[in-house]
Amino acid sequence: MYNIIRESIINPKGLIKYHSKKGWFVSLYILFLAVLLSVSMFVFLLAYDNPTVNNQTTACQVVDQSFVCDENDNLNTNFEIYGVPMYFLTESQDVRDVSVSELDVAIIVQGDQAYYRLGTSTMTALDISDYESVSDFYSGIKSTIVLSMVIFTIIQNVMIMLFIILVSTIPFLRFKKEIRYKKIFKMVTFASTPIAILLLINNMLNFGTLVFFILMFLGYRSIFSLQKELYVRSMARKQRFHQQNNDRHDSFHSDDVIDQDDSEDDDE
Repeated sequence: MYNIIRESIINPKGLIKYHSKKGWFVSLYILFLAVLLSVSMFVFLLAYDNPTVNNQTTACQVVDQSFVCDENDNLNTNFEIYGVPMYFLTESQDVRDVSVSELDVAIIVQGDQAYYRLGTSTMTALDISDYESVSDFYSGIKSTIVLSMVIFTIIQNVMIMLFIILVSTIPFLRFKKEIRYKKIFKMVTFASTPIAILLLINNMLNFGTLVFFILMFLGYRSIFSLQKELYVRSMARKQRFHQQNNDRHDSFHSDDVIDQDDSEDDDE
């Protein structure tokens, strides 16, 4: 994998020799790119300064497996979990009285239930009667949110990388008579490594739109170089083919551009 990353950055033309990597290796490599692209989320989770939430700060405690809070301005006082507001209400207050913007999410704790609200809609409540204190509940919810954000971010970035790779293979379709699409997909996947790295840098430093497009242009250099190399090889093979077979105009075999057989190589 290290050699592929190095080649994709320094010598994209050299990625041709990895065209027969096994399918599972390519899938793992796409997952690796997605995880790499998700580093900014991991940094956000590690660096985020969540407030202290316990019995004292919320003026709540667990009594008979239910959260009991002192009468106060709970409707206007919220605690955050990675930017998601959390409210602790008394039994006399109504969950629907909490002001939540149309597309915002909030967690509302009342009695032995925790409600997840999206805008004005109240989603299915979670039974929290098993928690023994506010801090235990907060730690449990925080762990759940972290796991959900990590999984969602990685899946989202897998889809982003797949979209980038599939779109990037379009210019290579002119080689489909010389190279099987699965080989093109593999090589373009490896050539997309600089794009993932530059996307990560952009996400970390939050550059403007102009810088983003400049970075993407630089990231596509590897794909452009790979495409150019395949074109040169294709033209050279066509020329030799016609010189040796002046009376034949058949389509080329899948190995007319790449000097390797169809068997998949052992992964490094």
